[in-house]
Amino acid sequence: MLKQRIITAVILALVVVGSILQADSTWTRVLFTVVLFMATRELILLCLRTSQAPAIAGALVFAGLFWWSAAIYNVLLIHWQSLAGAVIWILIAIAMLFYRHSGNWALLPRVIMLAIGLDLLWICAHGLVYLHQTYGGEMLLFVLTLVWVADIGAYFSGRRFGRNKLAPAISPGKTREGVLGGMIANLLWITLVYQYSQGWGLSLPQFVLVGMLASLASVVGDLFESILKREAGVKDSGKLLPGHGGMLDRIDSVIAATPVYISGIILVGQL
Repeated sequence: MLKQRIITAVILALVVVGSILQADSTWTRVLFTVVLFMATRELILLCLRTSQAPAIAGALVFAGLFWWSAAIYNVLLIHWQSLAGAVIWILIAIAMLFYRHSGNWALLPRVIMLAIGLDLLWICAHGLVYLHQTYGGEMLLFVLTLVWVADIGAYFSGRRFGRNKLAPAISPGKTREGVLGGMIANLLWITLVYQYSQGWGLSLPQFVLVGMLASLASVVGDLFESILKREAGVKDSGKLLPGHGGMLDRIDSVIAATPVYISGIILVGQL
């Protein structure tokens, strides 16, 4: 299983990193539109438990709207969207404290979860395109690596030291020690990147603060998707990526980290 995960992760990393660093903004927009389509289809299936045809149709419409809007985005709108996304994630984190597994959500709460999920996907995708077009591939790649490094650190520290469950009602496999390991790994990574980038205009304390907040948000994003999967009675959001599950399984943390990162930069006065 680990070998399969590594192979898939390497292939994905080559495609994503190559596109971000070498391709122009149009190709990057194509990449994120395709990812958005895949993730939206899985989200619709998770929340509405419908057949493939309406899920694909809905995802096509949503991705098409994103493709059109991303070409004419407004910087101020991106800023407000990101701030709204950060607030939504804070509210989600608070709501998780009161979550109890049901397994039989009625249609209304499932529709509400779908609406929230689509909104957050929309905000994240626009934020990623904005970062690439405004600051270039290196900053965008840094945001993605915050999630990747946290995942890797959490995986290995959780396996080695994991004892105390982080949120047993949501994701029994995640431990506090794993999250702590991921945060420590990211702290080291953020400090290292600062030496190379000089924080893209941020001071070291600002750079560390914004990066660590995005890292923490990535954990909330992962847990939020875990709730949707538990209520749907499935282990993964799909089978698209061998060893990893679906596209939504791979980007759930990015969906939360992106608006928090952009909001953090806004609030320290750099955008």
